[in-house]
Amino acid sequence: MIPRSRPTELKRFRLGDVLGEGADLQVFAATDTQSGEPVVVKRPHPTLVSRNMHGDVEKRTLLQAEIRTRIGEMAGLVKLHRLTERDSFGWYFGDDLDNPYSVQVEERAKGVPLVGGVSDMIRGHPVGLPHNLFVLHPASEYIGRGYTNPALSTLGIIERFYEEGYLAQDLGPQNVFFFPASGTSRVIDLGTLREPSAATPRRPAFDLNDILFDVFRLYTTPEKPLREAEQFARTREFRLSGTLDRKAEALSKEYAMADARQADSALKILSAIGRREYDSPARFKADFRDYIAATESAKRDGDAEEAWRAALRELRSPYWNKYLFDADSALRGLF
Repeated sequence: MIPRSRPTELKRFRLGDVLGEGADLQVFAATDTQSGEPVVVKRPHPTLVSRNMHGDVEKRTLLQAEIRTRIGEMAGLVKLHRLTERDSFGWYFGDDLDNPYSVQVEERAKGVPLVGGVSDMIRGHPVGLPHNLFVLHPASEYIGRGYTNPALSTLGIIERFYEEGYLAQDLGPQNVFFFPASGTSRVIDLGTLREPSAATPRRPAFDLNDILFDVFRLYTTPEKPLREAEQFARTREFRLSGTLDRKAEALSKEYAMADARQADSALKILSAIGRREYDSPARFKADFRDYIAATESAKRDGDAEEAWRAALRELRSPYWNKYLFDADSALRGLF
């Protein structure tokens, strides 16, 4: 078991506004009053706690903390500062949820999420802008800087947890913060860790290939370069169902109209995934690097390049101010 902090140690962290809410967690901005550094404070969602339905969230949080404590700091993943003992925490959050729970304190990542939250999307905010600008449809001038694709950083985390016997799920663009000027990215939420499982008469296998399919699905696109600035604000995700081989086959069909070299690289990866041939993240990473190179070599016309520059200016919108993101420094050298 990992050592847990006393609940009263949370007094060190001055609570700020809610940064986001998901089905499982509520996340607050906070400040370390001793160091002055910004942090985030996470707790199980209050609705779950009030109904005493937060047990699975607590188990997942504890498992992640135990593994992270054992293997130490990991490149591309925010630091875990605290995991508290259980308490009601009414004195800290200002509410009384009746049931005890644990609280995490983590490093607050600089930059913007590659894809913003669902609630912001509903409100009409340009939540897909960073993902399209820097991952799916980068311009030639950005590619020329030689930055590491955020998906490769995510794969590094998947690889490290795979060595510990776990599959890291849910490392999608909503959970990745990106800082454009340096091209660095940080995963802010590990989601769920699962152990691989063999196929049974009732359930298909669940192994590394399932995780790698999600990485490929979420961090690639067969679309041609976007030629209208407004298109960069949208989000795009394939809704695929069925067995892994059928999902891989369905996604393969989307690449029929893609650039030939890009299509060949994509089909090689999806074919291997569909047959569950990847037995290590390293092998997939090598193939994925080839795919990135093929994508980046595809021709971009003047309209696409100009649309990218126009869309980039939208990162100066006030919407992004709620993050640790100063457009002048974060976009230095890109204008």
